[in-house]
Order: sequence, then structure tokens, then C-alpha cells
Amino acid sequence: MQTVLTSYYFDTRNPEESAAYKKLAARLRETNGRCFETSGGRSHYNAAWREGMPVALETKHLFMNQWNSDVGRIFDWAQDYPIAFGKHIKRGHYLAITDEMRAIRHDAVKCRYCGHMDQAAAGHEFCPKCPGSEYLAEKDLKLTRLMRVDDDSPVAELTEAEAAVLIPRWREAQGLGKQARAGATLSKRRQSIARLVPEAEAKAAADIKAARIEAAALTWLMDAGYRDIDNVIYYPHTGRFGFGWREPLGAAEYSALLDILGAKFPFDYDIKHHAHL
Repeated sequence: MQTVLTSYYFDTRNPEESAAYKKLAARLRETNGRCFETSGGRSHYNAAWREGMPVALETKHLFMNQWNSDVGRIFDWAQDYPIAFGKHIKRGHYLAITDEMRAIRHDAVKCRYCGHMDQAAAGHEFCPKCPGSEYLAEKDLKLTRLMRVDDDSPVAELTEAEAAVLIPRWREAQGLGKQARAGATLSKRRQSIARLVPEAEAKAAADIKAARIEAAALTWLMDAGYRDIDNVIYYPHTGRFGFGWREPLGAAEYSALLDILGAKFPFDYDIKHHAHL
């Protein structure tokens, strides 16, 4: 859905700009409704929108006074609250509200509890998805009333007839929901328990493999005459040995180690040594 997004900026200390702002605000109150005014966070003003800019509105999720769009979240009419820049500055943005925008909001209904949307023509009075919701309390059942997106009136209390239908349905759904959630929890626990032995076996196999590699490498080094074994470490996650991990090697140590490793040390390795070498 397409419309036009426009930003405005007025310094009301200037009589002409003050008059222009009052004229614009009066028109927007008629066409766009109440102004959404906030401070902090992202500004509602963007100089790139001053001349008007075509935007595409997303219609999967509808709201009373705002839209998701190809330029982010935008409002029918929004204005920055003048904290940092003075109350005389009026800046913000507004949309050209089209008949198509009005119709799509009017023809869609939305749950005031979970946000589920449906078409008004479907004839549902209450949200079909909410009764089994884990945190839905009896006092909140009225919020599951499906109301038109453009309806900003307070949510009506349940009538006796509505309560007589909804409360038993909610109680039943809550019971089934608790059973389902308990079943899901038990299932996860069973899966976790079932993984204990295979995971332990896999870890043990990996530890044994790493130990064999480390033992073979250290034995090779000692057989080759290398004695500084405490300064050698094996990293199983990389499969590499680290020489000088405790203390970088000096020049003579580094040279001697290279002579030993040159005799075809059969593993990958790295050496830490003093930078001046």
C-alpha cells in the first residue's frame, strides 16, 4: 500500500511559521487524528522527507495510529517533544491518509490482548487463539474482544451472556493448555535424560582421543631430548600444540626447539617466543 510521508519543521517565534504550523496542526487533527508526541530515541523528523516522499506501508500488522513501512516505523502524525531544542520548535512527520488506508483499518479486527488480527466480515467476536494462553487471567477475558483497528474506544466489559460462554471455555482451555505444557515439559526432560549417556560417551571418546594425541606428542618430544614439557600445551578444540604457552621462549630455546621439531614432529603446533627474535 502506497502513500506519501512528509516532515515539517517550524520555528514558532517567527509569526509566519507559527501561523503555518497552526494551520497544518488543525488540518491534521481533522484528517490524521491525535498527534503522537514523544521525546528521546529516534526523532520523528527527517529533513529528507520535507518535500514529501512516497512510502510503502506493510499491511500484515495493522495499528491504530502507526505503520510498518519500507523506511521503518512511521505514524499518521508524530512530533518530537521539545526538550532539547526549545518549545518554540515544532518538528515531526505525517502521512497522507488515503481512503484505502482508512478502509483496511476499518475492515480488520484485532485482539486487544494478543494482537491477533482477522477480517471483520469473518464475524468472530472474541479471539480464537487466546483462551488457552498461559498468562490470560479471567479478568482479562474482555481484552480478547475483537475490535476494529480504527476503534479507539475503551474495551467493553463482558455482558452476562458473554461471560457465561467465555469463562467456561477459558477454564477448559486453561486446563488443556496446562496439560499440554506439562506434557511438553516432561517430553523435554525425557529427551534431556536420554541424551545423558550418549553425550557422556561422546565426551569420553573425545577426551580419550585427545589424551592419546597428547601422550604420543609428549613422548615423542621427550624421546627427541626436549625437556621443557610443562611449557607445552595441547588444544583439543584446534588440534594444535602450543610451545611457550606459560613463558615465551628465549633465542637459544627457540633455536633448539626448531632443531628438534625439524626432525618431523608429527603434529601441528605454534610457538610463542620473544618478539626481538
